[in-house]
Amino acid sequence: MKEYYSSADFIKSPKYDAHIHYHTFDDLYVRKAKKANISLLSINTDFNYHPLDSQFEISQFFHQRYPQSFNFIGTFDASAFSSKTFAEDAVAQIKKCMAAGARGVKIWKNIGMVLKNDAGQFIMADDPVFDPIFAFLQKEKIPLLAHLGEPRKCWLPLERMSPGMGLEYFSKNPDYHMYLHPEVPSYEQQIMARDRILERYPELIFVGAHLGNMEWNLEEVAKRFDRYQNFYIDLSSRFAYIFEQTLQNRNDVIDFFKTYQNRILYGSDCFVSRYNSRKWMYLFCKYLPHVYMNLLFQKTYHEIKQHWLFLSTDQIVNIGKMFKPKHIEGLKLSKDIIDCIFYENIRCVYYSQIKE
Repeated sequence: MKEYYSSADFIKSPKYDAHIHYHTFDDLYVRKAKKANISLLSINTDFNYHPLDSQFEISQFFHQRYPQSFNFIGTFDASAFSSKTFAEDAVAQIKKCMAAGARGVKIWKNIGMVLKNDAGQFIMADDPVFDPIFAFLQKEKIPLLAHLGEPRKCWLPLERMSPGMGLEYFSKNPDYHMYLHPEVPSYEQQIMARDRILERYPELIFVGAHLGNMEWNLEEVAKRFDRYQNFYIDLSSRFAYIFEQTLQNRNDVIDFFKTYQNRILYGSDCFVSRYNSRKWMYLFCKYLPHVYMNLLFQKTYHEIKQHWLFLSTDQIVNIGKMFKPKHIEGLKLSKDIIDCIFYENIRCVYYSQIKE
């Protein structure tokens, strides 16, 4: 007989947020998450606006201070790909991260969308320059988290996007709005490059961030699950697409979660920082950082709880005015499925695989 959670179980059940970005030494968010039974996995990323050394220093600091409730994913500097010692240097960076307690390694969308060789060609994720790195990760059973490409709507004009589904991000980040950059490899090329890595390294533990950027159709995700036995996805920053597809065909979404319950990881994609570009929030950050960090945690906590309730109960959830209707009935997945998505899969992928 299947068992199910109720809303009262949320605070008591162990959970991971397996996709956050922690960019401050303020520990208020970590402490509040711990009280709410939420363990954190901070993702170090090869951004162009937050130094890798600083991300590593913050992650190492919190992992040492809160080893049970704060862990992190390391990374390496992909922009150095043209160096003769690139692979050797990248592996050394990875080893340093793993020695400090990292649970895996991330690559980002600058591969395939920003970095170019001397001939002006974009360097894709399946370029041979990365082969020694992927081979090392596969051999050492180190999970690879990959944010490659962007949502398919990224290649559309802003007027064809929806709030919560790319409009806000791409209006503020035109460098990654591919409609404005037709010279960049297409959505299909980004996905095909990713798939070729999966084919080339079948034993590599590979997590596709953000529904593997196949958010537009869960059937596309299912095809990869069937084809690649070590492919997983996280749900970070893509729940709007799950809501949308639930409104279109609820039973298909339920079947997806039931069938592939062991391949799905929960994450929020929250950025924990004392900086916010919105003017009124910037004032909180600068003059009332404690208030700001409290507000940030409450916002993310509400989001995580909404997602948990949507998946685990049949409660009516408010999914926002961007949808018609703006309320939706939860999927009421069984307790064992919820435990897989929010806890057990994350332990399996990022913890049990690592050679201690």
